[in-house]
Amino acid sequence: MGGSLAAALTAAGVPVLLHHYRPEVAHAAAARGWGTAVDTFTAAAEARIAVVCTPVSIIARTVRTLVAETHAIITDVGSTKGEVCAELNAEALRFVGSHPMCGSHLQGLSHADAGLYQQRLTLVTPLEKTPEASIHLIEALWRTVGARTQRLTPTMHDRVVAEASHLPHIMASVTASLLSPEAAPACASGFRDATRIAGGSPDLWLDILMSNRDALGPLLSRSRERLEALEAALRRGDTATLKEWLAAGKAGRQRFEDAQLG
Repeated sequence: MGGSLAAALTAAGVPVLLHHYRPEVAHAAAARGWGTAVDTFTAAAEARIAVVCTPVSIIARTVRTLVAETHAIITDVGSTKGEVCAELNAEALRFVGSHPMCGSHLQGLSHADAGLYQQRLTLVTPLEKTPEASIHLIEALWRTVGARTQRLTPTMHDRVVAEASHLPHIMASVTASLLSPEAAPACASGFRDATRIAGGSPDLWLDILMSNRDALGPLLSRSRERLEALEAALRRGDTATLKEWLAAGKAGRQRFEDAQLG
């Protein structure tokens, strides 16, 4: 996400300063022409905007360091917002949460894509005391790289992404984990498409799922009920219920396709 954003901002003519806990990564991005590497946050003290692209578990700590060492308005790309925004409530004047709804299970600069954010949605989750000018600045950042923006409260954000992103990852992981060596050669595009995101980093997704466990708990309960209904219908040979079960899935897929057109 960070490499793609640096590449996209550079392509849009925006000067970028690059920082990574491993300096060689920032220097590698600089060598690709995506900005200037800096080894400390204080070297970016006069930056207007800082974007934190770290695992969810260290976003708050990183934001606090940036508040102390720069004058920037700060945002992030984290996949959950409830815990992060609650922890950063005291930094409301300087922090505006963001979550671009795009990306890949692939990591590293070699997979960065300057077009990643084009026509994609970024959810923006300001705190109650965040100044409107700061929110506008962050929304303008995402529009600069081609994204659309929508504002949500941190709580609503986590409920929405639990359904739209986190549960799909869990279900993809379940499906992939049940694949036997005997069945693997028979897999084709259906398995590929249904499990692509299961290839994501376990460490990254551990942070995400733990951070959003409150929203995921009820959703997992509903998922279990759906699967139990399917199992019961199969045992009974209840074709009418099975058809309704499958039709509900098709209807959900149609809601997704309609939303993409909108």
